[in-house]
Amino acid sequence: DSLPALYAAMIDLLAKHHHFPLARHLLDEMRERSVPISAQLILALIRRYVRAEMPSEASDLFRRMEEYGAGAPDPATLASLLGALSKKRLASEAQAMFDSYKSVFTPDVVLYTTLVHAWCRSGRLDEAERVFAEMQQAGVTPNVYTYTAVIDAMYRAGQVPRAQELLCQMIDSGCPPNTATFNAIMRAHVKAGRSEQVLQVHNQMRQRGCEPDIITYNFLMETHCGKGQSNLDAAMKMLTRMIAKGCIPDCHTFNPMLKLVLVLGNVNAARKLYERMQELQCKPNVVTYNLLMRLFNLEKSMDMVLRIKKDMDAQGVEPNVNTYAALIEAFCGRGNWKRAHMTLREMVEEKALKPTKPVYDMVLALLRKAGQLRRHEELVEMMVDRGFISRPANDALWRAISA
Repeated sequence: DSLPALYAAMIDLLAKHHHFPLARHLLDEMRERSVPISAQLILALIRRYVRAEMPSEASDLFRRMEEYGAGAPDPATLASLLGALSKKRLASEAQAMFDSYKSVFTPDVVLYTTLVHAWCRSGRLDEAERVFAEMQQAGVTPNVYTYTAVIDAMYRAGQVPRAQELLCQMIDSGCPPNTATFNAIMRAHVKAGRSEQVLQVHNQMRQRGCEPDIITYNFLMETHCGKGQSNLDAAMKMLTRMIAKGCIPDCHTFNPMLKLVLVLGNVNAARKLYERMQELQCKPNVVTYNLLMRLFNLEKSMDMVLRIKKDMDAQGVEPNVNTYAALIEAFCGRGNWKRAHMTLREMVEEKALKPTKPVYDMVLALLRKAGQLRRHEELVEMMVDRGFISRPANDALWRAISA
């Protein structure tokens, strides 16, 4: 009983690390030793091939399932393979597999939908529509997932009237849209900054009894906090409603609010939001940390800026150019040339990040002011060596230093 499981674990581990010839060798060994081979094992190996972008090997193994005693390929297994190809945006490979099995079994709604989705993911709306039409001609009724994939692709391609037409067709055919359908529509309006339409879509959702999910709430949050609305109260109410509905917020829920409180310069609200995130055990991302640092710097609260950086390091979140810019700005604001200089060096030497001109100009100005001319020169040299700045003419440099 444990032998097939042992083989399966070894094959999966080898395939995970792309040792495919060895994995296949073990699979052949199983067959020779008459160790039972499950369809799950074959499918797991097929998925590993697809992830490694080896679609022809995946297709070949799929066709040979029966040789390995794992049963003949069926629609569900084929759908699983098409789904894996779709994830990797290998739509033409998915189409080829679909075509080669059309005569073996009649494609159902799941197979057609997976293929439509594969073309949509590859950004080939023309092909997706072709399959969608073929499906209807074959007498297969599209389901909510089929419609949603095409509607989403149409919106992404900027074909708004056609997407709206398809939505009406969907409702008329007795297929009610679900949360994902509304999210697809909402995404297009959020991206285009059409706040009125976003809120209209939300109202339509509620009228149709569709429960919003985290994606919906985050789109609404972006809308309330965006330029058009800038409504912190509405955003706060949304957060409360979301939590009451049992929908756990993530960093993408909080980041638009933090951006807005930064624009408003409301550090008190930032402190409350940070505390709320901690209460909800909501993991911040690099954007969250950068916003918090900039917010606490507004208040000239250096200990909070450093606390945020410490929290960031403890959570294993990798700092980026904006993190260092926020830190350097805080140190320069306090005239702390030592920390500003050290942070800039760490950014360039350890993290190989390129500071923006305002950031290194700020540090250079502070070093000149503090009379740290040797450090100033070393810093310029380091930036030149890295190819971040071109070497200043010597007299210009000395003019800068003695200014």
